Amino acid sequence: MEQKGLIARETDPTDTRAKRLRVTTRGARLAPRAIAAVERADAEFFQAVPTKDALALLTNLAHPER
Repeated sequence: MEQKGLIARETDPTDTRAKRLRVTTRGARLAPRAIAAVERADAEFFQAVPTKDALALLTNLAHPER
């Protein structure tokens, strides 16, 4: 993300071992699109499964020899 100019890493002035992350202007402009894409993928992945399909999967898991 840093190489793409979306965030900047800066050394903490009080602890040189620590880095502070800052979202760049470019990163802030891209964030709403990225959030929307993640929400779409999440909704698709976790969508409801038809009962028939769920029962078939559970049956196969419970009785793999069938």
